[in-house]
Amino acid sequence: MLKFLIFLVCLWHTSLQAEKYIIASQNFNYYPHYHFQSKTDKGFIWAVLQEFSKVSGHQFVYNTMPVLRLQRELEKGNIDLVYPDNPLFNNNQTFAKGKYYSDTIVRTLGGAMVKSSRLGKTIGEITRLSIPLGFTPQQGWENLIDSNKVILIPVVTPMAELQLLALDRVDAAEVDYFVSQYQILNNPEFNQFRFAPNLPHSQVEFKLSTIKQTGLIDEINEFVRSQTALINELKLQYGISEPELILQKLHAVDSGN
Repeated sequence: MLKFLIFLVCLWHTSLQAEKYIIASQNFNYYPHYHFQSKTDKGFIWAVLQEFSKVSGHQFVYNTMPVLRLQRELEKGNIDLVYPDNPLFNNNQTFAKGKYYSDTIVRTLGGAMVKSSRLGKTIGEITRLSIPLGFTPQQGWENLIDSNKVILIPVVTPMAELQLLALDRVDAAEVDYFVSQYQILNNPEFNQFRFAPNLPHSQVEFKLSTIKQTGLIDEINEFVRSQTALINELKLQYGISEPELILQKLHAVDSGN
């Protein structure tokens, strides 16, 4: 409680005047992380910013747009914040110059989903891999993609990836672990899908980025740092846990323990 009161005092002294800001994400359902097109629950980052709004007075307008457009609109100043972002996501198509990043809001697990019948297949046995348009494949695929041993199939949404997997039009689909679990829970036809820990995967840090609103990012950082218990409670509410724990469970199942 004392820590929270100290945060409020610091915020009162250092915060910007309460304003309304535009935050944008990709225009597809990436729940539980975000689903800005929803009229009700917009996902974990929305819940975090709702709590931040209560103490800061700032309000957020949630917008969506294609992946490749996000960074261009940020550079133009048409949006204030992008989520999720990370310096590692930058490439020639999606890089905006002069970005300022928040601390890590959440850590997640990125990798490949396969049908249970293909679980254990090596990377050399995968020939077709789907991925959301504008995303970068996990490190480990690049040589196979460059040599045409793996055909990369970009699609507009994670849902479309899983549908291709269900139809055997791809051998694996790169989908965030928690997004895949939500889709499996709500789509019985995906029950046979499993996360493949033997294929390229990584722990991914989701951050907010901005170019002009650096003071706002600093405020959000202070809020997140001071509200560890609240953030952990929201993670639990949205079914998000630490990637290390997920990998331990997956490896234990894989080894039969």
